[in-house]
Amino acid sequence: MAAGSVLALPAGAAAPDKDEPGTVHINAIKNPELYTYRAVVAGLDKFDELHALAPGVPQLRFLVRPPDGKTLGGEPLAARIAADDFSIPLVLDQDLRFSVPRSQAAYDARAELVLNRKKREARFDTYVRTPGLPDNRYRMGDVRLDCQVKIAIAKEEIPFWANALVNSLLLTTDWCSWFKGETPNGGDRNWSHGAAAELRAATLREGDRNKALEVEGKRFRLPIGDASWSNDAIVELDYAPAAAPAVAPRADTMDLVEHVRP
Repeated sequence: MAAGSVLALPAGAAAPDKDEPGTVHINAIKNPELYTYRAVVAGLDKFDELHALAPGVPQLRFLVRPPDGKTLGGEPLAARIAADDFSIPLVLDQDLRFSVPRSQAAYDARAELVLNRKKREARFDTYVRTPGLPDNRYRMGDVRLDCQVKIAIAKEEIPFWANALVNSLLLTTDWCSWFKGETPNGGDRNWSHGAAAELRAATLREGDRNKALEVEGKRFRLPIGDASWSNDAIVELDYAPAAAPAVAPRADTMDLVEHVRP
């Protein structure tokens, strides 16, 4: 599916990078942050497949996230799709978000999405958010689609045995559906999602119904697999004093990939 749906490489993109004024070099970075391009395509495919969960989100985007509480110093951030014979630079906006184009050449070449930072200095993340939402609100369908995209990327990044192991543990291949909330025997199956600042409280609301959500630091937990909440249900965040975000909240990180990637 992925290989057949990608677009041709833009003209001239197959040429190797040349040293030009203002060029930000990535090759010299040892152990850079990266993901395989095929994993990214799996995320793009899942976004298209389940777009109805978040119809107001025009496209899947990615972002670069620094470690919590830290700033990204050094040379300007740069990301690219890199293969042995070509490199496709990606444009980051002021909030460090970017889109990734489809490229049959990059897919066939098993290219990688590379950032000019070492691992742990910065992270790639997915960004699925309906435009126009206030900074303190998340839409359930957006979070569900973000989970599906993250899981699709994770499944492509990890080995077959790890996929099979998780499938057997969760008793389903739809990992996101497993997060149904509290279980009768006291278990916790809530999905953890990140916010842009420290939280004091979070509440899931739909109509006359509301549910207090567990929060910890910059994260809140919600039952994305509970079908009794529609995709239009809203999470309202109460930020800690003086902690309101300066920019729109960012999505959760791809921690699952890091935990199971060999």
